Amino acid sequence: MIQIDPHIHTIYSGDATGTPEKILKKAINLKLDAIAITDHNTMKGSLITQKIAKKYENITIIPGIEISTSHGHIIALGITTEIKPQQNPEETVDQIHDLGGIAIVPHPFVRYRSGLFARYSFFSTIDAIETKNSRFIFGISNKKSENLSKKMNIPQIGASDSHFLGSIGKCATEIDSENNIDDIINAIKKGKTRPYGKRTPLHLIAKEVFNKKILRKHKKYIE
Repeated sequence: MIQIDPHIHTIYSGDATGTPEKILKKAINLKLDAIAITDHNTMKGSLITQKIAKKYENITIIPGIEISTSHGHIIALGITTEIKPQQNPEETVDQIHDLGGIAIVPHPFVRYRSGLFARYSFFSTIDAIETKNSRFIFGISNKKSENLSKKMNIPQIGASDSHFLGSIGKCATEIDSENNIDDIINAIKKGKTRPYGKRTPLHLIAKEVFNKKILRKHKKYIE
């Protein structure tokens, strides 16, 4: 069994503060076996993190990207080619599969974070659904995601959706897999997963919001 945080953002997302190097060191300190860098509409952070990780041992970097579709966000894992944003979800998933990756719907019931909550027929085409996302207040959206995954027999994952170092690993996924990209991808598709974790502390989320809303114009953040 391995522990993975499959939804982490770097500075290349434009709304996150962690550099690839700092994220790697944090993940290793947390004893995570693998992470996925899933920046918004770019694979730059993911590919840079993979290169840097070569000097570290015992951590796998799964290439990934969080794609903005015409109706919400979709995470692609296991691809190395960027997919054009703002296509419809069905087209986006088809392209992910054509590239040999898997399609995961993050935070599907969180409207203000572009969740794909309204397109239930579409969910039959995806490979997994995020049922534990650490960026929550009451956890209602996570519960709705869990219920949907059980109803439609969709594999579940847990993830931090981290935009700053302090939230990495707050939610994650235990996977019955060897610690390499192909085995991890196949295990997720087969549902050999157990999401776990807890909420990112609210004071840290509030700090992040303050950084984004108040200090963005100065192009600096409080880490």
